[in-house]
Amino acid sequence: MGEGNQTSDPYSDLRRNHGILNAVGWGILLPIGAMIARYFKDTSSWFYAHGFIQITGFFVGLAGIITGITLNSNLNVNVDRHKYIGLAVITLGCLQIIGVLMRPSNKSKSRKYWNWYHQNVGRILIILAAVNIFYGIYLADAGSEWNVTYGVFLAVLVIIALFLELRLLKKQDDC
Repeated sequence: MGEGNQTSDPYSDLRRNHGILNAVGWGILLPIGAMIARYFKDTSSWFYAHGFIQITGFFVGLAGIITGITLNSNLNVNVDRHKYIGLAVITLGCLQIIGVLMRPSNKSKSRKYWNWYHQNVGRILIILAAVNIFYGIYLADAGSEWNVTYGVFLAVLVIIALFLELRLLKKQDDC
């Protein structure tokens, strides 16, 4: 029996909304936005698409966290690990926003360090979010269809990313 699978029926919609909002925001939109930044810099609108998708993912995920806080205050369950991972995700998300606001110009000597920071904090955020989504599915005792659905989505994203990474490497070799 998982840490948090003892939720009562009156909160099932709130629990489902919490999971869906977080899965869509942190677990779907953010990885897609990151892929746009990595693989589509040769298009004129990649920066705006990346920014729009990331900020949308952040706010959808934030709504998911708010529903989680509401859910937690109404239920007597121990989901501390899930909350701590969620806290790390929202903290990294906020650090990304602060980082974007402090982004040095392209010509700045510190830009390469900013790029390293922004890319790696984003990667860590996406990994933690995916882990927490699977963990949340487990805690909610939501059933294998939720795991399969999110797992298939991630697998498709990974396959697409591998294809795009190979395309990027081929493009670099051609230069």
